[in-house]
Amino acid sequence: MPVSSLPASAFSRETSDRLRSVSRWARAFSYAAGLLMLFGLIWLWTDPEALARHARSAIGIVSGPVMPSARGYWAAFALAWLPAGLFVLAMLRLGRLFRAFGEGRVLVEENAAGLLRVGWLLAGFGAATPIVRAAQSVALTFDNPEGQRQIALMLDPGIFAALAAGATLIAFGLVLREAIRLSDENQSFV
Repeated sequence: MPVSSLPASAFSRETSDRLRSVSRWARAFSYAAGLLMLFGLIWLWTDPEALARHARSAIGIVSGPVMPSARGYWAAFALAWLPAGLFVLAMLRLGRLFRAFGEGRVLVEENAAGLLRVGWLLAGFGAATPIVRAAQSVALTFDNPEGQRQIALMLDPGIFAALAAGATLIAFGLVLREAIRLSDENQSFV
């Protein structure tokens, strides 16, 4: 039987317990991060002061008060769900991956594929965020009087961190996939 498909019972009791504990905490943090994203998104878009600060600092609206029309508000709010949805989905998939680890399924092809999916979702989050923010700057100001409409492109370290994390997980998923294949190939010779 290849090492990659050993059941959790093949590990020592202490190793299994430690793996379950670490996986449980990591899964909880993944789900908490997803919930915080949802909570933060709803809070941000229901608090006018927080939205005004966000519009100036993250979206890039620099001049005039931030008082969008109803149509601009709802368009910008709808756009905000794209990167938030990618992040939440990445955290849910990461939680699923940690559940598999906790069950003793560590070096399996499914986990390599899961890591790749999480990496692509985080990379998509990082790539979508500046595009969505630029579209939000237009939406929040498109009903402003002539000369007060804006388009802004903002890049911040969080975007680059999401892209780097996504790229790292993609690379790790590809390496894990190859390691599993090598392990299975070596076990077939024994």
